[in-house]
Amino acid sequence: MSFLNPLLLFGTAAIAAPIIIHLLMNRRIKPVVWAAMRFLQASVQKHRKRMNIEDILLLLLRCLILILLALALARPVFRGAGAAVAGKGAETAVIAIDNSYSMGQSDGGATRFDQAREAAEQVIDSLEPGSSVALFLFSDVVRAAIPEPTYDLNLARKMVRDATLSDRGTDIDSVLKQAVETLGRHSGGSEGIYLVTDGQAVGWRQFDDITKMLRNPALRTRIILVGGPEAHNLCVSDLQLASSMASVGEAAQFDVEVTNFGLGEAKDVAVRLSVDGESPSDEGVIDSIPVGGSKRLALFTKFTAAGYHTVTGRINADHLPTDDQRTIAVRAMDDVRVLLVTADSNAEPSENATFYLRNALVPVPPAERANYFIKTKTIGPAELDSTKLGDYEAIVLANVADISPAALDAIAAYLTRGGGLILFPGAKTDPAFYNDSFGKKLGMLPATLGALRGTPDLRDTFFTLQARDYTHPIVSIWNDPASGTLATAHFYCAYELKPETGHTAQAGEPRVVLKYADGAPAVMERAWGRGRVILFSSTADAAWNDLPLHPAYLPLMERTLGSILDRQDAQLNVRVGSPFEFVCDPDWVNDDAIITQEGESQETGELRRIGVADGVPLLQFDDTDKAGPYAVTIKADPPVLVKFAAQFDPAESDLTELSPAQIDALTPLAQVIDWTPGTRLDEQIAKERGGSELWAPLTMLVLIAACAEVTLAGIFSAAK
Repeated sequence: MSFLNPLLLFGTAAIAAPIIIHLLMNRRIKPVVWAAMRFLQASVQKHRKRMNIEDILLLLLRCLILILLALALARPVFRGAGAAVAGKGAETAVIAIDNSYSMGQSDGGATRFDQAREAAEQVIDSLEPGSSVALFLFSDVVRAAIPEPTYDLNLARKMVRDATLSDRGTDIDSVLKQAVETLGRHSGGSEGIYLVTDGQAVGWRQFDDITKMLRNPALRTRIILVGGPEAHNLCVSDLQLASSMASVGEAAQFDVEVTNFGLGEAKDVAVRLSVDGESPSDEGVIDSIPVGGSKRLALFTKFTAAGYHTVTGRINADHLPTDDQRTIAVRAMDDVRVLLVTADSNAEPSENATFYLRNALVPVPPAERANYFIKTKTIGPAELDSTKLGDYEAIVLANVADISPAALDAIAAYLTRGGGLILFPGAKTDPAFYNDSFGKKLGMLPATLGALRGTPDLRDTFFTLQARDYTHPIVSIWNDPASGTLATAHFYCAYELKPETGHTAQAGEPRVVLKYADGAPAVMERAWGRGRVILFSSTADAAWNDLPLHPAYLPLMERTLGSILDRQDAQLNVRVGSPFEFVCDPDWVNDDAIITQEGESQETGELRRIGVADGVPLLQFDDTDKAGPYAVTIKADPPVLVKFAAQFDPAESDLTELSPAQIDALTPLAQVIDWTPGTRLDEQIAKERGGSELWAPLTMLVLIAACAEVTLAGIFSAAK
């Protein structure tokens, strides 16, 4: 209990007036002698006790009226759990505004973010003179617009108006921690956190940690919820190149995934595919998507020019525009160069370990090979030392015993920059060399080569590949029976692959690409540096298996190469907020690059300089808070155009709000205000800041006491 006008409590001294009057009236005795005095004196003596009680009762009522009136004028306040102990006055405040992409949801007019900025301004208006405020914009990261509390509230208002929306996710826990740390550096007075958000449940993943933080008795938090529930929301949750690679003039398949985050089934969902922002090249309809479900649609396009392109999958617009489209960047190629290294490079073609592989990668007649987009070159291991590996997208070592230390170092540098290495063992392979040099020394192998399994010459004894449940992208097409099967191939001999475990900054987690029918790994892969290593357990030719004689061999080799290219092009697609890093030509070092978003001119773009990081020529750009396509113009001679894209996190499209149980759990710990435009947020905050005023009920009690005094005085006077 406290008082907004405590000086008026001195008004309670006015109760002395009726007491003094009562005492004076009792002393004023004027003797009067008359004939009937003895009869009156007898009556007075008879009723004196009752009259004294009546006088004292009236005196108490009059004193009570004055006390209640003084209390009402002093405006007593009852403070709840969320009210500040220090009472109303200057405050050190942290205002945190949610600028994740769910705040872009609108009701057909203002977005949730517009409402949040309006609410934040009202918070500033509610602060008392002498207050200071820090301002944070938060999503899954916290950006300090005003990092430390400032007394310039006009600056705070301007920063709120200038705040912009991002396409990132939400993390309430991180912003609360930073707000608490900020207030901890400015303790000593009244402090408060104002969290302005849409109440999206996905942002409160660490709910238990958040409530534990809010239980701090010194922490006063107000959670201001903006926006209403949304019953309908579809999201383009994924877009992938389904073809093995994107080549010029060939139809490329893209799979568009749409997820229904609404409250009802979605029907007849139109999906469109466009390239480089042009008119749709293909479109289709998903008949229905259940609540919480996802469906994929295959759409096709052709690239007419080599180079970098952006591909966008799009659905009809709804109230949350960010997730109605998704863009990826791809590199359409008309010249994919593959270096085949084999100890049999001088042997007859049919005896060359890369014979079947070369024909699988270039499946056209000899006369047309010069015009085919994949081009191969075969060399021996000794020629690796003098070969410029950077001229090739992939290197294949097939039935190679070993290589020189210089070649090993060159391959390591090549993979660091984003190259690809495919390893096929054979009769000449020295497993100890591979396990020691590629494995222990560099940590490059996804598995060590163990003992040989089977005998190449015993064709009556064989083992086969798995027939179903393919999980790796290289072999996932064989989950569809229409694509054929890998299980009919016979393997007579193969190395046992013993998977490595763990990962390092240089080497990624090993993954099984393909298994044998008994579950043993047949093919494994591992990211290394910016490149990828794929290890087969058997030969690339028909020496240890008859896979090259089966129709599935051609798409398997093509998709293996596509996986190498996909690793190289992975740098073209980043999650919103993640840095874009592009490995450049060494000749571009110290050249400038201008990065622009869709529809932005180069005059307003971001300027970056190409540098060197860990020996790799690299362009780095970290301002990717907006989803969609980006263009990079490198000021080389001639200029080079590169495109990349940032993708939003589809989890943020789930607009499910905090449950009533969660709101109930927050209410004792913070003031939760469900704010709508048009209501005075500052009045609600001021009421909580001051507590519940009691002047109105006290005034009512004054009136009741006054009426009782008048009534009783009349009754008592009549009796006398």
